[in-house]
Amino acid sequence: MDRPQFKVLFLENYSALCNMAFRIIHDMEKAEDVVMDVFEKAWNERERLDSNGNVRAYVYTMVKNRSLEMLRNEARIVRLTGEFSGLNTPEGEELMEEGEIEKLLLLDQIYVSIRQLPPKCAQVFTLAKINGLPYAQIAKEMNVSVKTVENQMGKALRLLRGILANKFKNQDQ
Repeated sequence: MDRPQFKVLFLENYSALCNMAFRIIHDMEKAEDVVMDVFEKAWNERERLDSNGNVRAYVYTMVKNRSLEMLRNEARIVRLTGEFSGLNTPEGEELMEEGEIEKLLLLDQIYVSIRQLPPKCAQVFTLAKINGLPYAQIAKEMNVSVKTVENQMGKALRLLRGILANKFKNQDQ
């Protein structure tokens, strides 16, 4: 793999990999460190990786495994074992399937789109859809009415539909 090919691999997957690591580690700075470490290792082993085939699947699997390893090293794996039991694949086992990678890339598009929402919409959407909090609890935390939470959620969903529709329309062209 030459430098331009590696750059394309990095640019096309960096954000999705950071989001995947963040969902495991819950710390964006550490997630970015994991991803950078994996890309550094992949670059250093690029000749060996070229002969083995799917570099992209290898990088995704390495990020997943390094993220889990970081949790173990920080003794937080006990609390998260149930939540991430499906990800607990030791390094060197099966590579991630292409379908799993595509799902992660779609989730990345969603997370990027959420960051484009107005702050209150993004906060309500994140608390409700990602953290699973009920509207009453969100209203209490944000010191607003439940109706305001409902309105912000409706606005967030409308905006996300538009943002994602535009992204996918532009990708098809």
